[in-house]
Amino acid sequence: MDGGDKMRTVLKHHGILALHLLITALLLIGLIERTQLRYLPQVFLYIGALLSGYAMLDRLMPGLRHPVAQSSPYTLFFIRAVLVAQVIQMIAHWAWLGGMPLWEALHEQNDLRIVAIRRAAGEGIPLSLDYFSHFLIKAFVPMALLLAWSKERRLFWLLAACASVYAVSLLAKSFFITLFVPLLLAFLVTRQWKCSAVLVSLFLVVTVLLSTAANPQKLRTQPDQDVKGMAVPEDAGVKEHGFLLDALLGVGRRVVLMPGWTVAEWFMHIPSDIPYAKGGVVRPLAVVLGVPYSDYTEKIYNLVYPEMAAKHVPGTMGTASFMYGYANFGSWGLFGAGLITACVLLLVQRIFGPRWKWALVLNAFPLLALSGSALPTVLLTHGWGLTILLFLWLRPAHEPAA
Repeated sequence: MDGGDKMRTVLKHHGILALHLLITALLLIGLIERTQLRYLPQVFLYIGALLSGYAMLDRLMPGLRHPVAQSSPYTLFFIRAVLVAQVIQMIAHWAWLGGMPLWEALHEQNDLRIVAIRRAAGEGIPLSLDYFSHFLIKAFVPMALLLAWSKERRLFWLLAACASVYAVSLLAKSFFITLFVPLLLAFLVTRQWKCSAVLVSLFLVVTVLLSTAANPQKLRTQPDQDVKGMAVPEDAGVKEHGFLLDALLGVGRRVVLMPGWTVAEWFMHIPSDIPYAKGGVVRPLAVVLGVPYSDYTEKIYNLVYPEMAAKHVPGTMGTASFMYGYANFGSWGLFGAGLITACVLLLVQRIFGPRWKWALVLNAFPLLALSGSALPTVLLTHGWGLTILLFLWLRPAHEPAA
């Protein structure tokens, strides 16, 4: 068996676990850059519990039957319904806000006001509208785009255009990328290199444009004055690297280093500055244990960015899912997080069975989301559970992006 066959065998039987381990390993880059080797034993405790729990459950959990795939007759109906829902959501969202957040940001020079505009795009709407927005962007639209690419290309372009305009208008760079992550991975696993390159280039362009809209001071070519007449210097990063290179470096830092930095910050401030929460960090667990819920993402943010807290600028700093276990119960929490994650990963692997390409394509984003959110949040708000249900319902018979 050559290297390619071995890789396919691993992906077929344990692809979900392999991808999660890869993402966890990438977290170590930022963690080591910030704290050297200080907290590696704690991370290895989580990985050890994950691997041993997975190996044990793999022997105990029975496999699921996977009959020959026959696509659901509702596939085309689903794509059309998602397109209609996307248009309605876009109109309703903008109407409630009284305009398009991106358009308002482009006419604003104060970065704090732009932060307020971006936050209001999600927090200034009814909860039901906000949740449906997340479900569309993270589950319904990505699945519909994948299916439409193979089934109905005209509907693909209509949905891609509407969803892209909506996602970009909310000023959240991750929203636009989230829409197309499954399609990009489908292009990669089916070796459609030109399509992959075009999509990655589009990611970079949109990310740079949205970063510029959110930070207009980066376009300043000379010192300026703020609204109070105080001197505002030219952006140091742009001055040193140039606009384009500084924007790309910013994206690189956010993708490669920031996830590990957040893990480091949680380790450094818990329990030295904030005590273990005894179950209160994760809302469902807090309800079960009967303890008050405490938002540690806000507490850590205020400790890491005291200058923003002093200006009463709200913010959060989420982190890898296993760190919520640590914030609750310390080392025991890391051990428990490893066992719980092992159970979820193996169950997902069993659901997709031999269809490893669909498993990687549809689960990559949720697994990436685990590097910045708690497991229950990823399953619910980030649409992981919904994505799996859509896969079981629609039963695509073809390979992704075929």
